[in-house]
Amino acid sequence: MTAPQEQPRPGGLTLNGRGFTPGSARVAVLGAGVMGPGIALVFAEYGYQVDLCEVRQPALDAGMASLADALNLKVHAQVCDPASARATLARVTPRIGIAEGIAHADLIVEAVPEDREIKRAVYTQVADTAPAHAVVWSNTSTLDVFSLAPPAVAPRLLVAHWFAPPHILPLVEVVCQDPVPESLREESVALLRALGKAPVVLEKFVPGFVINRLLRALGRESFDMIESGVISIAELDVAVRTSLAPRMQVLGIMQRYDYTGLNLSLRNLADPDIVDAPVNRSPALLQERVARGELGVASGSGFYDYGGRSTLELQRERDLRLWQVMRGLAEHASDPKPI
Repeated sequence: MTAPQEQPRPGGLTLNGRGFTPGSARVAVLGAGVMGPGIALVFAEYGYQVDLCEVRQPALDAGMASLADALNLKVHAQVCDPASARATLARVTPRIGIAEGIAHADLIVEAVPEDREIKRAVYTQVADTAPAHAVVWSNTSTLDVFSLAPPAVAPRLLVAHWFAPPHILPLVEVVCQDPVPESLREESVALLRALGKAPVVLEKFVPGFVINRLLRALGRESFDMIESGVISIAELDVAVRTSLAPRMQVLGIMQRYDYTGLNLSLRNLADPDIVDAPVNRSPALLQERVARGELGVASGSGFYDYGGRSTLELQRERDLRLWQVMRGLAEHASDPKPI
C-alpha cells in the first residue's frame, strides 16, 4: 500500500480576524510533556511553523524525541511517507523558555502542567510578551482557566482540550465564555476541523468537561465491581473491548438509546434491583497500587505487569493499534455523524 502524501495545507482560515495560513501564521506550543509534542506534530503536518517550548532541556529533548518517534511510527503504519515526516519535523523548532516562542506567535497552545499558579504565570507572560492579536488555547483537562487570565488575555483565551495521543485521536473539547466573542470560537472550530480534528463545543464550563466526567462515572462502577469480586480486571477490559468500545465508535452514547428503545431504556434505568456504585474518591484498587509505587506504564506495572518494556515501546504498540483502528473508521473518525 502506498503511504499518503503530505497533509494538504488549509486555506481561507482566520483567527481573531486575521489570516491564519501555513507559511505566514506561527504556532507556539508551551509544554513538551505528554500532550505538547503530539499537538505540535499536527500543526507542523499541516504546514505551520511551530515553536515547541519547555523550561528544562531534558524535558525538551524527550519531547522532541517523542515527536520524532511518533512520525517514524506513522511511516511504519503507512499513514505518512518518509519525505513528509522529515518535512514535518523540520517545521518544529525546540526552544528553552517561552519568551521567544510567544513573541511572534499568532496562536499559543498552552499545554503546561495542571497547576493553577503555573498557568497563571504563563498567561501573565503572554500578556506582557505576546502580540496583542495572539489567541491562546489552553489544553487543560479540568481547570477553570478563565479565572486565571489577566484582562489583556481573557478575550482571546479558549479551552481546546485534546486527547492523548493528540496526533491520533480526533476529539477536541472547545470551551469559551465571556468576554470571548462567538466569532473567535467559530474560527477556532474551523481551524480544528481543517487540521482533521473533530471539535465539540460545550455550551458552558463544567469542571472536567465531558469525557473526563464520563470516565469518572465509568471508573466508579468498574472499581466497585472489581473490589466487590464481581469480575477480574482483565475480564472487565475484555468485556469493554468487545462490546462497548466498538459499538460506541458507531453510535456513541445517546444514539445507542434510540436503538435500544427509549421506553425500554427508561424501564432499565428505573430497575430497583440495579443499585449504582457509591461515590468513592479513593478506591482501594488505586490506593494500594499507588502506595506500592505501581503507577502504570511509567513505573512498569499498574493494573498490569509490563514485563520490563519501556514506556516508549509500550506507547508505540498502543499507537500502532490506534492507527489501525482509526484507518478502519475512515471518514467516520473526523465526521462522526449519527447513522
